[in-house]
Amino acid sequence: MKRPVLIVLLLMLAVPCLAFGQATPHPATTSTNAPQAQTAKPVRAVGELPGGYVKIDGGPGTMCSQGTPYAFYFRPGSPDKLLILFGGGGGCWTYSNCDLTQKPTYNPTVGSETDPQLSGILDPANAENPFADHSVLVVPYCTGDVNLGNKTVTYSAPAADKAGGHSASASVQIHHNGYNNATAALRWVYSRIPSPREVFVAGVSAGAIASAFYVDRVAEHYKTARIGQLGDCAGAYRAAMVPKLLEGWGATEMMRGFPSYVQQDASKVTFETLYIAAARNHPGVTLAQFNTTEDETQVFFLDAVGVPNALLPPLLEQNFADIRAASAGFRSYTAPGTVHTILTRPEFYSVQLNGVRLRDWVANLAAGRPVENVSPANAK
Repeated sequence: MKRPVLIVLLLMLAVPCLAFGQATPHPATTSTNAPQAQTAKPVRAVGELPGGYVKIDGGPGTMCSQGTPYAFYFRPGSPDKLLILFGGGGGCWTYSNCDLTQKPTYNPTVGSETDPQLSGILDPANAENPFADHSVLVVPYCTGDVNLGNKTVTYSAPAADKAGGHSASASVQIHHNGYNNATAALRWVYSRIPSPREVFVAGVSAGAIASAFYVDRVAEHYKTARIGQLGDCAGAYRAAMVPKLLEGWGATEMMRGFPSYVQQDASKVTFETLYIAAARNHPGVTLAQFNTTEDETQVFFLDAVGVPNALLPPLLEQNFADIRAASAGFRSYTAPGTVHTILTRPEFYSVQLNGVRLRDWVANLAAGRPVENVSPANAK
């Protein structure tokens, strides 16, 4: 019985009349332009994966950081329920951490390492999975720009590196194409899931940052759906360098293509700005975050952007306060420990704090039921 089902699925994925409108191809220059919708050829299925997931070619205008092909993943389920998950994979902003022969701090390609793992909320066979019956779009990440970039940048080796043996022309070109990639995946799923009743937008690590921006776009498209959002382990990035990163990736200029950001001062755009804009545009959308108090990955990247020996709890609380000033309904679940990301791990089902299981907290969040803030600070 499996073969006919697969054939039907692949035919459904490739039907030309359901082609998505593609974003303008990312220019191979240092210019930055907000992409505009245009007609594109339909994407195609390129492989079946375990758990019912299918890998989909990203189509024109999509690419990874090195110019290699981009793809995303889809698992068909209920047409009334949609889960959108943005993947993680670090970030880069210098020659040293972008060049693959140096000390890269990001994932540069879409390959087997980005295939959905049948764990956490991506496991359709787990009876406790609150998203087991959902249609699922997984948006992988390979552009070093927290899924928001819209700029090709050439990073050159600093003088100190050249003196140490690199040639005077040592450089690397990076396609910070995250916005075009994510937009292509969203437009594709819009054409397949036209009017869901429930949509949950989540992201892990770098994808957690992006989820706050894209939930705004999703809510604008699915105007009648109940929509929730959860950022997984990216809430502590409070650093003076954040606005410069976003501007360098072309994200700030891209955002100016949307009304919420037209007048935004580039020097003040932070990751919290994305939550604030979403809250103001769509007050009915539930916004939330999960973090751990000693997340080793967040500590590492904070050090890389100029915040050494970071203590995460006070940074989290300051960032949460900024968001809550615009969204009283914003909710957070902060657990003790060093784990980085939880949604796609088996531990998603075992984490419990103050008598509240994370699994139940997320299920209630997705169902539109009220949840409280959970953290070691409010232990009973």
